[in-house]
Amino acid sequence: MPVLTTGPRDPTGPRHLTLDNGLQLVGVRRPGSPLAALRLRIDVGSADEAPGEHGLAHVLEHLVVRCSMGGGRVADGALVEAATGRPHTSYDALVRTGDIATAGDVLGAAFRQLKPDTRHLADELAAIRRERAQRTADVRWRAQEAMFAALCPDTPYAHPVLGDPGTVDGLTPEAVHRFHSRWYHPSRATLVIGSDRVDEELAALAERARLWAPGHPRTESRAAAPPPDGHAVVSEAAGAGRRAVAVGFTESGTTCDADADAGLALARRSVRAARGIDVLRLRLRSHTCTWVMLSATDESAAVRSVAAALRAVRELLLGPDGAALLRTEALIPELRSAEDIQQSVADASDASDGIPASRPTTATGVGEVADVIARWQRRFAAALPEVPAT
Repeated sequence: MPVLTTGPRDPTGPRHLTLDNGLQLVGVRRPGSPLAALRLRIDVGSADEAPGEHGLAHVLEHLVVRCSMGGGRVADGALVEAATGRPHTSYDALVRTGDIATAGDVLGAAFRQLKPDTRHLADELAAIRRERAQRTADVRWRAQEAMFAALCPDTPYAHPVLGDPGTVDGLTPEAVHRFHSRWYHPSRATLVIGSDRVDEELAALAERARLWAPGHPRTESRAAAPPPDGHAVVSEAAGAGRRAVAVGFTESGTTCDADADAGLALARRSVRAARGIDVLRLRLRSHTCTWVMLSATDESAAVRSVAAALRAVRELLLGPDGAALLRTEALIPELRSAEDIQQSVADASDASDGIPASRPTTATGVGEVADVIARWQRRFAAALPEVPAT
């Protein structure tokens, strides 16, 4: 019989439950909330695709919602939102608390054997072709995908989530069925729920989730080749003498310290508030990718602009008004985001990678945040050796 547990240091923190079929259940307490958020995360993404399968994880996401989940409608109207990334695929639902059990069953249908007919497959492939056309028309998207290809050469992280058009267009129902059977199993999934009565809801979901186990065992291991540590700066012509530029770096390891993770969140908010630059981060299992997107005349100008902006933000934080800037522009907005039940569930989902979900406190210091920004400044500047690191 599985046992409901909490973290040893935080009795008010997330509840964890492991079922006999391997499904990880996580509960996030949200007292007084009239809504509940659920996220089912399947540990398969585009990085798990072998040559000849590029795009299958994304196709599977479409077909699971359409076929297994019956269109993804919960109760009287809430719709499941799904997304495929390089490391994972996720399915999210925001419902009234009275519809938690129904939402759980809809999400749990992802594990049913998937055997789409040719009409459903053709319809979803047509939708994916439209999505690809929209994405490829976006110069920022093209620059970002080129950056991943440059940062992660000869690894499964290099190819786009949307995959290879020829491979996707040539898919058969049998190929989709085989990929689903290999990867969609409760033992590689985490279901997170945020609600007012999380203990009771977790226990009820645990009983229902035992019915979700498919008739096939887990057979596949994760992609073995990690991305290397490195830097990249790539661009796409945007018109009028401007280019969409992506500047990024990868580094081994992920943040395993809650305080450091909180410092990263405040550093991102500080840079965005003071200079309008969004520092993006993606955990790629054994590595973390950090990057920015901006418009510039050329790649060198872009890297210099990022380095100068980070230097300026760091100087502001270390100046006489730095504490006030950190509090009003970063700390308070970050604490307010903790009230978002869907964000809380997403944070708990990330924590299943071994990264503690953390929120900054008033004790988070200006110096810690400034140190994070200084490290970013050095790493981004390293993308072009001629750009000063300080």
